[in-house]
This record gives sequence, structure tokens and C-alpha cells, in this order.
Amino acid sequence: MNNTRILIVAPAWLGDLVISISLINVLKKAHKDSEIDLLVNKNLVDIAKYFPNVSNVITSDTRHGKLSLIYRINLGYKLRKNNYSHCYILSNSLKSSIIPFVAKIKHRVSYLGEFRYGLVNNVISKIDRKEGMANRYLNLIGAKYISEYEPYITLKDSNMEVLNKFEIKKSYIVFCPDAEFGPAKKWPTEKWIDLANILQRTYQVVFVGVHAFSTSLADKMKNDNYINLIGKTTLEEATVILSQSICVVSNDSGLMHVAAALDKPIVGIYGSSSPEYTPPLTANDRRAIIYQNLSCSPCFKRVCPLEHLNCLNNISVDSVCQSVTRLIQ
Repeated sequence: MNNTRILIVAPAWLGDLVISISLINVLKKAHKDSEIDLLVNKNLVDIAKYFPNVSNVITSDTRHGKLSLIYRINLGYKLRKNNYSHCYILSNSLKSSIIPFVAKIKHRVSYLGEFRYGLVNNVISKIDRKEGMANRYLNLIGAKYISEYEPYITLKDSNMEVLNKFEIKKSYIVFCPDAEFGPAKKWPTEKWIDLANILQRTYQVVFVGVHAFSTSLADKMKNDNYINLIGKTTLEEATVILSQSICVVSNDSGLMHVAAALDKPIVGIYGSSSPEYTPPLTANDRRAIIYQNLSCSPCFKRVCPLEHLNCLNNISVDSVCQSVTRLIQ
């Protein structure tokens, strides 16, 4: 497969996209002369452009969850000229397999997913979720690659401009209290605030995310050694802020996986999801995983089906604080 072009159809979620760096790296290692292009949703281009071993980032201007059939067909026609020999489709959805089919890519590799007979012509047998999402991607290119993953992101040298823009000081901790998937992955708001009130005695705390809090932080904080940037940054700016932090505390979310790819110390808080399936892909001594492992866990639901959310409510502020302190020290 050397001297050929490969297309990877990226997943639609930020965390899954970052985890897919493992596949890209192993593909490039195995086929050094191949050119690897990444087809990614428009909202994720700002992070994808920093991925190693990617020759071209191709933007898909479609919305998450929308079929956009005519758009996908037209884009598939445009990509025919690239003469890709192989395509790896990392999503299970029917719509994700339309573009490679229309582009007439000879080898379209993926799991069967949503009844994609014919659209995917090289169907791979699934592996157990306990093997992890990174290995699920790597399994597409052969079991011998299982567990050979080293995701990483390298940013440009314009970091301080972002920090200055938001008046961020040195030695700060980033909180990522959001999780786009749903509330069953979100540690309760009041616990984030309690943790911030403890840590901001020593460190500046920077909140980053999309829509984690519905109330003003100013009314809840005991001093002003924090910055609330929820909903105020681009994805690229959030990535820069993560890159210069001394520690990141996060739900199992896209930003947690971005922090892992940046090799930051991470405290990952897990609710309905599984640290076996989507762990932060960084060294064990650079991460602390907080997980209750209840009899009902992991359920992988957006909302707690038992309506108690004990998987997150039972995680104490003290346990998270101790993990942060240990990682920093």
C-alpha cells in the first residue's frame, strides 16, 4: 500500500477524533510512503489540523446527526480525483459511508454498522468494548497493531497570545466540567464549585467548556482566583489553554482526550461511560481515573436510567482534590 493515498473518515465526536490519532500514527508507521487524508466535520477542523502524519484535512460541512445526502454525494464526486486506494470509516453510521462509496474508493474498510452492506466492502469483525476505542480503530488494520497507540498533538508557538487575551496567569489548573454526550457524564455543578474553592487558594482555576453551568459562577466562588471561559473560547483556543496548564480536571469528554494528546496530567471523572473503553491515552503516572464501578456501571446512557446518578454523585470532592494534588506534586 506504499505510494498510495488513504482516506480516513473521522468520527463526529471530539474525543473519538483525538483517539483516532492512534490509527493514523500506526498507519503511517506501517506505510511510510502513503499519503493520509482526514475527512472531518467543520467544527473539528481547528483541532484536526494539528494531527501528526496527516497530509490533508478535508472539511465536511455537515451537521452532526444530519444526513445531508446531496452534499455528501457531491463531495464524493469531488474526491474521485484523489484516487484513494483505501478508506477507513471510523463511524458506525450509514451516512459516514456514503462519501467513500461515491468516491469509488476500492477498499472501504469498517465495521458493518447501520446496515451498510455494499457501502462498506471490507467488513471487519468487532472486538469487545473492554479492548478500548483506540484498539477498536486499530483493529481495522489488523490485530497485530492492537495497543500500539501514541496519540499526541503539537501546537504552534503562539500560545502566550491566547493566555494574554484571557488574562491567564502561570501555574493554573483547567476544569472541563462539560460533556456534550449528556448529563450522565457530568459531575454535579456544586462539586466543581467546591473543588474550585479549595484549589484556588493555591492555583488559578480556569473553567473551559461549552455549556456546563446554568448559573453565574461569581455568586458561588469564595475568591476571584479563577476565570470562567465556558462558552467564550474557540476549540483551538481551548486547546492552547489546556496545553499550558499544570493539570486538567475533566469529565470523560472531548477536552479530556485533547489534554491527554497534549501529555498533560489529567484527573478523569467517569459516570455512565467506561475508563476501559475511553481512557485518557497518556502514561499511568500522568493520570488519575475517578470511577465508582457500580453494579449498574457503565450503562453508556446520556441520562441515568435509574434516576439517581450515583456513579457521579458518590464521587467526593476530597477524592478528586487529592488526585489533583498528587499529580501536581
